[in-house]
Amino acid sequence: MAEASADALVAGLRRAGLRITEPRRAVCAVLAAAPDAHLTAAEIAARVDRPVDTSTVYRTLEALEGAGLVEHTHLGHGPGVYHVTPTPPHHHLVCEACGATFDVPGRDLQRAVREVTEPIGFVADVTHFAIVGRCRDCAAPIPTLPGDHGHEDR
Repeated sequence: MAEASADALVAGLRRAGLRITEPRRAVCAVLAAAPDAHLTAAEIAARVDRPVDTSTVYRTLEALEGAGLVEHTHLGHGPGVYHVTPTPPHHHLVCEACGATFDVPGRDLQRAVREVTEPIGFVADVTHFAIVGRCRDCAAPIPTLPGDHGHEDR
């Protein structure tokens, strides 16, 4: 799948009728340079190579999302994160212990959601949330020391 370039993102802003400023170009460059990342607006602002107001970052992200070039999701309790589209439909699993994020193909989770929602006629939108839990490494029991009697400090 083709990755969006900074120029393609800028063109999306232009199509949305927005004036193209250097800060908006810089936001587009950050997004294009990290096509597989899930970045918060603050992280995007920190990666911009010039001072940029966070409100400019948010307005730019909102316009890009409206143009279908960026998506946002919530990975747990923190701020929303953004990533460039197009991406194959996917959902996120987030480890609450280490913060690792795993993409899950959309069809896999959709199948499970349909099993729960169809019988009651509910139409779920699961595109903007993540399933929070623990990854394999963080869920593994901590080995006990001799004489510890199996008590864990979790």
